[in-house]
Amino acid sequence: MKQTVKTSRAAGQLEKMFRELNKHYFAGKLPEPIISLKKTPSAYGHITCSKVWQAGGENKYEINISSATFDRPIEETASTLLHEMVHEYCMETGIKDTSNNGVYHNRRFKEQAETHGLTVDHHEKYGWTITSPSEELLDFIIFQGWQDIQMGERLAWSDMAGTGAGSKAPGSSQTGAPKPPKAKSSTRRWVCPKCGTIIRSTKEVRVICADCMELFVKAE
Repeated sequence: MKQTVKTSRAAGQLEKMFRELNKHYFAGKLPEPIISLKKTPSAYGHITCSKVWQAGGENKYEINISSATFDRPIEETASTLLHEMVHEYCMETGIKDTSNNGVYHNRRFKEQAETHGLTVDHHEKYGWTITSPSEELLDFIIFQGWQDIQMGERLAWSDMAGTGAGSKAPGSSQTGAPKPPKAKSSTRRWVCPKCGTIIRSTKEVRVICADCMELFVKAE
């Protein structure tokens, strides 16, 4: 896969990931949203609570993946995308999975998230919102061959101070929680010491690069 160093390519990769996750976890039944790439310093992502876009005669949700967090490991980006897809599934099926204006994630969200490829931990203030990829999802990502998005938008001082232009507009209610604590990645990265090829695994492995006949070594 080509390096994702352009926003158009990053958006295309996320759209492809949505389609594959949709087929794998939701039998392809989720309506495809508009995927936006906007900087949201306080959250990894969010989904609008209504279909705010009109495109080709259809009304669509918007899923945003924060451009400030693109350069996380791909399994974490996929986990964020799948988190928002679970919210979409709940809205489509009438499951009330949050309260407090979409901030507090209840046990119904936990149940649906764990049914659809995520593991869920509890946050004292925001509920069952800390999601990370299950072992099955990690295996799926590795099988798909998805690569890290190699770009990210830097945070400005105004973002950190809360004076940027990213505040909600009227009617833009969103389902999503403030950024939870960063979970430790559960995948291992291995690199061929000769050609630099990188592979991933969910456990300790001994693999030889067929091109160089060199044993892959763990990348720190």
